[in-house]
Amino acid sequence: MAVVVVRSYSSDFEAQMGQAILEANGISSIVLRDDAGGMLPSLNILVNVKLGVNQEDLDEAREILSGGE
Repeated sequence: MAVVVVRSYSSDFEAQMGQAILEANGISSIVLRDDAGGMLPSLNILVNVKLGVNQEDLDEAREILSGGE
């Protein structure tokens, strides 16, 4: 299974909220961040935090995160 980015966020907190919403709807996800293994969390200011899902869940995840618009 391939992991694809469903959405990018400007903070880790926002990405974790998106992850919680997907998990509550039965979709597994992963938060992808570049913060030197947690040693430099300020790097998230420069690089967005990404939320990834399995390729087959991409369309459903997009719909859920957009609020069903």
